[in-house]
Amino acid sequence: MYFNVSQLLKERSGSTRSYDVNDFASLREGAPMTPISGTVKMMRTDAGIWVSAQLETYFDCECSRCVREMEQFVRMEIEEEYLPEVDVTTGARLNFPDELADNFYIDQTHMLDMSEAIRQYFGLSMPFSPLCREECKGLCLTCGADLNDTDCSCDNVIRDPRWGALLAFASPQEPNYN
Repeated sequence: MYFNVSQLLKERSGSTRSYDVNDFASLREGAPMTPISGTVKMMRTDAGIWVSAQLETYFDCECSRCVREMEQFVRMEIEEEYLPEVDVTTGARLNFPDELADNFYIDQTHMLDMSEAIRQYFGLSMPFSPLCREECKGLCLTCGADLNDTDCSCDNVIRDPRWGALLAFASPQEPNYN
């Protein structure tokens, strides 16, 4: 996602621009382009341009419980400062202190590329364990049956392994203490 920011770089600090975005971006290295939408706000700072973006997208994945294919909604909130590599009026190369080495940069043609920030924030915004639905029951650990579709007859009672050989005498049903 590219923005020409040459005019904004020429303006005084505090100047802003807002954009509605309906574009495509590669969310992971080597992945196909994915639709992405939202708003991007840019503000001129004394050193560069502050980008505030609220973006939304979907990606294909598997449910972490039942392993069904699904689309996962992801919302990203990006807050980053982009620094210009060259001065917009003179074209002279700008040098920044080492502590700013990890910042994002505006290239020599004054194009601000949000692709890397989107990839990084997407990675941070993805759910660790995506679910097809909140009440997903998952798979049986013994037979692998999808518990959303069927009930299996496996004995899934958790028994304390410290009882060792005595567990062989236990009934497969849960004990009834009444």
